[in-house]
Amino acid sequence: MKYFLPLLFTLMTLASCTSENTTIDPTQSKVHYDLALELAQYSLYQNSLEEFDLAIKFDPSNINAYRKKGLVQFGLKQYGDAEKLFKKAISLDPKNVQAHINLGMVKYTTGDKINAKKLWEKSIDLKKDDNDSKAINNLANLYKEEKNYTKAIEYYRLASSSDPKNSMYMNNLADTLRVNGKLKEAVEVLKSSLKLNSSGMGTHYNLGMVYKDLKLNKKALDSFKKSLEVNESLFEAYYQIAQIHLIMKNQDAALKSIDKAIEFAPTNLTYQELREKIRNFQKDP
Repeated sequence: MKYFLPLLFTLMTLASCTSENTTIDPTQSKVHYDLALELAQYSLYQNSLEEFDLAIKFDPSNINAYRKKGLVQFGLKQYGDAEKLFKKAISLDPKNVQAHINLGMVKYTTGDKINAKKLWEKSIDLKKDDNDSKAINNLANLYKEEKNYTKAIEYYRLASSSDPKNSMYMNNLADTLRVNGKLKEAVEVLKSSLKLNSSGMGTHYNLGMVYKDLKLNKKALDSFKKSLEVNESLFEAYYQIAQIHLIMKNQDAALKSIDKAIEFAPTNLTYQELREKIRNFQKDP
């Protein structure tokens, strides 16, 4: 609230200064652009979109305004409008790597995986020194979906080497190593990820999955519990804990954990089936 009221005052002041006959003014465009970004951070998306419009009005060549407005609309699931804005940014700067990556996300989200892949591949080739790790990671995700784990692992490694401090890329790599049966490698990658972010919720969860596959049940439980310490609403962790307790024949603990998972996801049939299974074991041990 300390910064929120001045923000609203600035918004009202700027709104009163605009007119129908707007001259090109890059400085004024940047003022509206910066305010639009700040409004988006406060989840004031409609106000943010209006400020992006003003930023574009004062400078129709403001590429970042088109792209960032597109990101807000993408977040609001206004995919058609977002696509137009990303295309506009590309028309102004055909080598804009991030706009190609963003447009690829629209294509992927709307089911056009073929063109999403083409856009991400193109974004990698556009510039040598630009940050294209997102595109590489997205391509790796596609290969993982196709169960082409060898190619997915290759691209996750590339993404991680392009952005070594991004623990998400390392987690993606580790999970793919796990599903490909390379469990010891997965553990090492996740331990490296924890050095970057010791409180990484996804890292602890993925480590739990690897330890579970290695049948190191106590270590798996410890990792899943650590993921819940970071975010107690990670209900899938409760489900995994329940499965491990059932394997260890600790049915009461298993029931308590699956009940917790169902609290967060009451319509999840898989969770309900496991609860029924646990109850049957309790009746007929």
